[in-house]
Amino acid sequence: MSLLVFGHKNPDTDSICSSLVMTNLKKSLGVDAVSCCLGELRKEAEFVLNYFGVEGPKLIESVREGDLCCLVDHNEYGQSVDGLENATIVEIVDHHKLGGITTPAPLSVTLRPVGCTNTILYNMYKENGVEITKPIAGLMLSAILSDTLIFRSPTTTEEDIAAGKDLAKIAGVDYEAYGMEMFKAGTSLEGYSIEEIVNMDFKAFDMGSKKVGIGQVMTLDIDSVLSRKDEYLDYINSTDYDMLYLAITDIINEGSYLLYKSPDEIVKNAFKVEPVQGAFVEGLVSRKKQLVPNLTPEVEKL
Repeated sequence: MSLLVFGHKNPDTDSICSSLVMTNLKKSLGVDAVSCCLGELRKEAEFVLNYFGVEGPKLIESVREGDLCCLVDHNEYGQSVDGLENATIVEIVDHHKLGGITTPAPLSVTLRPVGCTNTILYNMYKENGVEITKPIAGLMLSAILSDTLIFRSPTTTEEDIAAGKDLAKIAGVDYEAYGMEMFKAGTSLEGYSIEEIVNMDFKAFDMGSKKVGIGQVMTLDIDSVLSRKDEYLDYINSTDYDMLYLAITDIINEGSYLLYKSPDEIVKNAFKVEPVQGAFVEGLVSRKKQLVPNLTPEVEKL
């Protein structure tokens, strides 16, 4: 039986690349593995795969009892494939906080506080003596640059930087120039609906007794979003989340504009800004390191 390797729903570049990179590692170690994904490719991931000539993962919607699963770039049921509770999880490789997954049998778990799952995978290749080819290096590098905003994000660690620079050499690219080209290709919002943009990079969280959604969109064309602010708010307010926050991240100016369904007091206290729709929060670029930890204690006070 093949090992199914997949990242989270609404897959970003790290999720897609992690699935491909981990699958290649498993195959190199003699394991029958299949790279899978839990959603359609975004423009950024499409650019990466086309640039390095790599075929994308297999799209799956659910798993069944007895299926062997390896989770990358996530470790929570709510972010994973349908049916996972009945399948067999044999391994998790991730860089996020520990979620609520429990298993009836031991498994291999690698969680490390770095900016990107592919930084962990880079070290796993090194530890296992597996060659990092140019296409694999390109996938790893792209994921690291995406997750760390070309090393500008507060999630960035020295390990990410060291891995990224080494991988850039193997991939044969200038990481700064390539990263900006990747972001330019990936942040165009042309052709997407309001609903698609809000859910493009979206995760749900339980904060106290509240169901909270946090979406993030990175774009070089901030005006295209803010000029339709009322349309975004109509959709955001129509959802069944107790609170929902959309961070529109400005890569160049290293901050985010916030649109939200939330008590103003939470926004004011969490981000130290005047609570108005479209407020700019300087330096706010990370959901994991900033949005979630800033919001959680304020929401839990309710």
